[in-house]
Amino acid sequence: MPVNMISEEELRAALLTCRVDPLAFEAGVRDRIAAGPLERVSDPFAGFSPLMRSAAAFLPLSVLVGCQGAPTVAKLAPATGWSKLLGYLAFPAISLFVLLGAAVFSVAKIQKLRNHSVGGHDNPESQLEEMRHWWGDHKWGVGVMFGVSLTLAFVGASWLLFLFYIISFGFLLYVLTTLAKLGLGNRSVVGRSCMMGLMFLGQAAQFAGIGNGDIHFLDQSLVMAVFFGGVMVLLPLVMFSTSPAEFQISQRCQWLLGVLMTLILAPLMGWIMRPVLWPATPARIKHYVESFDHARFSSASWSHWEIPARWAVQSNLNPDLSKPRRLLATEISGEQNPYILNCAARVGLLSADQIPLLKQYPNYRGVLANDPPGDLKPFPFYGFTGDDWVIRAAVLRHDLTPRERNVLEQRLHATLEVALSEPEFVSLENALHATLLLEVIDRPVQPDQYRARVHALLREMHTTQSGIFQPITGGFKTYLSWPEGRWLKQPGSLPSTAHAIELMEIYGIPDDLDLHWVRSFLRPTSYRALSNDQWMAAATLQRLNHLSGVKQPTWLEYLYYERTLLAAAVLVGLCLYATLVSPNPKAAVSEVKPLAN
Repeated sequence: MPVNMISEEELRAALLTCRVDPLAFEAGVRDRIAAGPLERVSDPFAGFSPLMRSAAAFLPLSVLVGCQGAPTVAKLAPATGWSKLLGYLAFPAISLFVLLGAAVFSVAKIQKLRNHSVGGHDNPESQLEEMRHWWGDHKWGVGVMFGVSLTLAFVGASWLLFLFYIISFGFLLYVLTTLAKLGLGNRSVVGRSCMMGLMFLGQAAQFAGIGNGDIHFLDQSLVMAVFFGGVMVLLPLVMFSTSPAEFQISQRCQWLLGVLMTLILAPLMGWIMRPVLWPATPARIKHYVESFDHARFSSASWSHWEIPARWAVQSNLNPDLSKPRRLLATEISGEQNPYILNCAARVGLLSADQIPLLKQYPNYRGVLANDPPGDLKPFPFYGFTGDDWVIRAAVLRHDLTPRERNVLEQRLHATLEVALSEPEFVSLENALHATLLLEVIDRPVQPDQYRARVHALLREMHTTQSGIFQPITGGFKTYLSWPEGRWLKQPGSLPSTAHAIELMEIYGIPDDLDLHWVRSFLRPTSYRALSNDQWMAAATLQRLNHLSGVKQPTWLEYLYYERTLLAAAVLVGLCLYATLVSPNPKAAVSEVKPLAN
């Protein structure tokens, strides 16, 4: 079929009538640019989509952007359907991260402006009045929201609380981003408000482990450090985006307030992060063992020192024990406390030439290995307060005959039977010391003989309960029996956990015992840094990590069990992004550049 081509001249002539007049187009653009600010003043949300304009009826956007107009929008477009759901989802974040901070700073500004007449859209009294109206309309919701926040933090469900705020903040961030695209918003207002929200969550995070029935490998106090760290990062952003006229204080006062807040938060964060910044490494444990001196000369101090000291000796760290030896010599020349002698003898400080100086040794030695009268069974040791050091001293002096060793073997096996079976006398400590003493007298225990019962006892003594003011769970109990009806359950004990780990070195790990719970109980914490418990926990954790067949946590397990810390970091990141995405009033351009010809 033939095709008749149209010439280019004819095509141009046909389209000439559709060509836009360049002068008319430029005049229209200029008129639109000039009319934009006026339209924005009459309706600050003129560029909103229908969804956002409907959401404005619920959200106090006039407070968010520091301008009037939201009440008018609310009358024109009441929130319904999905738009109302958007407002409800953003409600918690609005209450905590916006209105809480905006209200505090608006009150501060009003105190400075009482004697001045301030008009326009940045009138803090008008903003405060709008906030009061909003709080009045939503006071029950706000009260429930804060009550639920504190309750979830107190019962240990902080990760649920932070996840709830992350979802809510995500919708708030959508609103802020939309405002920023339209040129609305105020970085200083959003930044100060986010700082107040993070401060509230940081203070609530001090309850982050109370009642917590979950596994954690890191100290949950780090959650508070994350929030306070977010405050310190936001601080310079707010200061550089806030003019002295806006905050009604001089630039010097702003810097002084910033320095004061830094001086308060930085040491607090340093103390909270101490287990991470200065962990209890084997070298530091060795230094603690070597520096044991008269300042810690007591029975309790020796019990705290014994566990890390025995681990340091058994791990071939070769600690210098000259100071503890001098302390033992002072004790031998003084009161000769049997408990201190037990601790010293187990570590290997007691020497054969010191035994004649022990006044109670002949008496204890005389009844140590007596045969039971008649057909009675061998007497068990119901505690090793005055017997452990005596047995070790007798071995050092080669005072035990083969018959006495046999009697002691029977008594120690009887002790194991009692410690593993009789509820009133069940004790991980007695089971461990009886096992160790059998090895001392050259009658080592056969692990298969007691393995099943030791494993059963370890399962029964393990607990995931926490005590009052003791947020860490996952350790081993001290007592098998606990009074019925007590509202407070028996928490785990650090010495009992240390004894349990040593029993696992000898008898193996129970198949169905989750060692992640035990690792969680032994994790470094800031509150243990106040006492010598940190060294006992660190040495026991080192012993746990070197158990035969133990599996280390994977990175996926770390992510799962530290979800509270991750959620806190995400919240801080959202606050930083919300602040940075908001327009900076200091950088606003007040005039429009003319179009190039």
